[in-house]
Amino acid sequence: MGISSRSSVIYSMTPGMRLTLAVLSVLTVFLVGSAGYMIIEVEHHPSFLDAAYMTVITLSTVGYGEVWPQSPAGKLWTIGVITVGIATVSVAVTSLIALFISGDLRLAREKKKMHNSVGKLRQHTILCGYGRMGSMVAEDLKAAGKSVVIIEARSVMTDELKMDGYYYVIGDATAETTLLEAGLAHAADLVAMLPHDADNVFITLTARALQPDLTIIARAEQPSTESKLLRAGATRVVCPQQIGANRIASVLLRPNVADFIDMAHRGVDLEMSEYNVSADSMLCGKTLRDVPLRSDVGATVVAIVRSDGYTAYNPAADAQLESGDCLIFVGPAGASERLNEM
Repeated sequence: MGISSRSSVIYSMTPGMRLTLAVLSVLTVFLVGSAGYMIIEVEHHPSFLDAAYMTVITLSTVGYGEVWPQSPAGKLWTIGVITVGIATVSVAVTSLIALFISGDLRLAREKKKMHNSVGKLRQHTILCGYGRMGSMVAEDLKAAGKSVVIIEARSVMTDELKMDGYYYVIGDATAETTLLEAGLAHAADLVAMLPHDADNVFITLTARALQPDLTIIARAEQPSTESKLLRAGATRVVCPQQIGANRIASVLLRPNVADFIDMAHRGVDLEMSEYNVSADSMLCGKTLRDVPLRSDVGATVVAIVRSDGYTAYNPAADAQLESGDCLIFVGPAGASERLNEM
């Protein structure tokens, strides 16, 4: 194997492996060369220091004098040490220089730093796929103050992910190791946004097996895939084609309602949001009449989703709120923040 072939093999390794291999290769040549001199030139009784010195001046080709008169076998060994040693040292030094110049060490340090940062996250969202839809979902979650970890297979997206300020893992989202590296064990939600339904089904199956309590939102390109994703363990399935068709129909049939929903979604002048009633909430155990939501917050409750899944639309004023209920309300921008402060 020539020097160029060996170099190509070395460059395919990780930075840590390349650094370790470079040090070990030089150390191996040094130890083998020294041991060879001690065995071959046994009649001169060379010490390890003398043999090591002889190996170093041979490898470095500095031209210092020999420590002892060499026998014919010793001269052949010296030729071998020079031939193998210089080739090995050349490849090792070239690899080290390329390692520093290419910035691979810096990238390895950044990857380790990102790994440590992701490992500290709790109750975050894992987003698989940073394409056009994935980037928009990530932007909305980030704007809402949610911690997001992006899993992206394309390494060329690293700079963009760093520039956008996201936690990220470069790898295959369908692999268990990648999901675990993204902090699946401590995540609250996972969004499967890959462009192929088969990949999203596989991600859903894997994530559900690893984390039974995880909320999984899966994208379906084909409406027929929705049932498969639900059987695979998805909490909810979103089909962009179906949503787009419904949106077009709504704009044509109910344009004012569509504008109202858009305004509420943007949250600029109007907000549509939800509030989960906990056991220690001031709302727990009270009726809507007893809670000053409309006067203090400006919010109008349009539905109550009970803990058993039943939804009460346009609830009456005497509807009692219990722990586990979810209030769906409409109000001016900032209503959800004011409600949380209450």
